[in-house]
Amino acid sequence: MTAPRYPLVIGDSRVDTPNWIPVDDRATGEVIAEIAAGRPEDVDAAVTRARAALPGWEALGPLGRAEAIRRYAAVLDAHQPVLAETIHREEGKPLGEAQAEVARACEVMHHFAGEAERLWTMQLPGPTLSTGSIVRPAPIGVVAAITPWNFPVALVLWKLGPALAAGCCMIVKPAEEAPLAARMLCDLATEAGMPDGVVSCITGDGPVLGEALCTHPGVDKVAFTGSRRVAEQIAAWASPRLKALSLELGGHGSLLVLDDGDLDTAVEVALVQGFANCGQACYSVNRVLIPRAMEQEFVDRLRPGIAALALGPMATDRGRDRHAMLIEDARAKGATVEGGALLDGNYVEPALVTGAGPGMLLVDEEPFTPVVAVMPYDDVDEAVAEANRPDYGLVSYVVGGESRRTLEVAERIECGTVVVNGWRVVVPYAPYAGWKGSGVGAELGHPGLEAFIRWQHLRVLA
Repeated sequence: MTAPRYPLVIGDSRVDTPNWIPVDDRATGEVIAEIAAGRPEDVDAAVTRARAALPGWEALGPLGRAEAIRRYAAVLDAHQPVLAETIHREEGKPLGEAQAEVARACEVMHHFAGEAERLWTMQLPGPTLSTGSIVRPAPIGVVAAITPWNFPVALVLWKLGPALAAGCCMIVKPAEEAPLAARMLCDLATEAGMPDGVVSCITGDGPVLGEALCTHPGVDKVAFTGSRRVAEQIAAWASPRLKALSLELGGHGSLLVLDDGDLDTAVEVALVQGFANCGQACYSVNRVLIPRAMEQEFVDRLRPGIAALALGPMATDRGRDRHAMLIEDARAKGATVEGGALLDGNYVEPALVTGAGPGMLLVDEEPFTPVVAVMPYDDVDEAVAEANRPDYGLVSYVVGGESRRTLEVAERIECGTVVVNGWRVVVPYAPYAGWKGSGVGAELGHPGLEAFIRWQHLRVLA
């Protein structure tokens, strides 16, 4: 049976291209779809459509945009099952995890419908009622969203929700490894009645389309989630044109367990966040920093949990190869590795590593595979220094007892998000931001909305 073909989404239009790219089911290797291979001229068409739509979308005002976003959120809610199933097949994420991704991403869209309503203009009065200062938010303009394969729905909606609330139009460029669910989001925007040109999706080769979007004079901002290496290229394309940038990059998450911390909680955090999505998450727990006296008991409790895991396939062949390379490097440098084998097809075995330290790739670089290193420490200052050592600062975790001490330690971790005594990282109303080499700017919360706003001051003197 011939795999279905999915054209480009350029506003209300669906555009075929001369070439198509296959998308496979990561569990079986079966080709399940072909996506249009967009070209620079398709980028130009999408930008032209977006710029034409921008004045009308802004003119709807906060209440009008809120209502349109709310309709869109309702359509997304109705399509949650098919979105989750699509992620499950194209990326390999276990279905339960895919369902959770979609549900929480839809919460983000509902949140920003409310944020749109609260987008106030401020008046700072002068000596008379008709004079003073009016400070108003204006949309930054047309936004290119370049998104990765590991959370193909969430990381589009994190950008699309606040951009729409601010009055921007957006062109989504999803990763070619898992483009179907992201493209579906843009299809559903049309179904929900979004004005023509407000939301588009250009699929295809990353470097070709990335350069076209980042250098296009009609694109005002680039919002990117992905690797630091690609972010540097995006910045090189965009910076000479002084485009606004939001960059959410990788992490190297530490779980710092204090000597009065609850071990059951620590084990749960390590299991859930160390191995979710096969370790292919920027918020993963990569290093567990634990008092030396507690290390053995922690490892003994962690082992059966790892043995019971049912991981999906790796989303990319290069991720599978990297898993093998990290395991080999750790063993060669003296670490003890339990598990970590390559299995049939795109599957790998989760790995538990002890005896790891700086100089090993899995401790110095973002692993992005299902491997967790357990590293003992002798004093808290030493543990905090290790947590802060890599040039990452996205998400870390602290498990402790006495609240004041625990929070004081958490505040010393150089991360945009530090989760205390639990594992859920993201909520729509709080910012998700990378420090150091983990990014520029913030997503979600009010800071995430302001990332798509430019401010205008009307100074009224008479």
